Amino acid sequence: MTRALAARSLELLGPLDGSLAVVGHRPHRLAAALGAHVPIASGDVAAAAVVTFLGAGAAPAERQALVASLGRRLPAGAPVVVLDHNQPRTHWRRVLGIAALALRGLGPSRARYPAARELAALGLRVERLRLMCGERIQLVAARCGRDTAPQGVELEVPAGSK
Repeated sequence: MTRALAARSLELLGPLDGSLAVVGHRPHRLAAALGAHVPIASGDVAAAAVVTFLGAGAAPAERQALVASLGRRLPAGAPVVVLDHNQPRTHWRRVLGIAALALRGLGPSRARYPAARELAALGLRVERLRLMCGERIQLVAARCGRDTAPQGVELEVPAGSK
């Protein structure tokens, strides 16, 4: 699954002109999968970022501090992809999602965290929301700063979902 998330993240980021920062909850496996395709940032400056909150029960203040710190590392307009839990719409997928969260010691409310709204409130321009793994994971594509007028958010639902 890590390779699939890395591939989708790279697709959402688009072509990169520089290194990629990978931060968040246990980013090492994701960084290794991404590092096979793009250079991973080792210092304070990066051209883009992938943030993972998968498996994390991080408090909103911790999440917001992490995303805000990216503002100091990334140039205006830099692409950012955030990976987070999501609550599936269909009942049987929702049950599977709750079970997956429970195995990680997280409650069902963790899947209802408004990641895209949080990014927008922190000054990132949300462009796309993609769902994966039976809608249990959301990938939010955004850009640093509100340097252009918003074009609307594109929602991509996996094939086979209602």
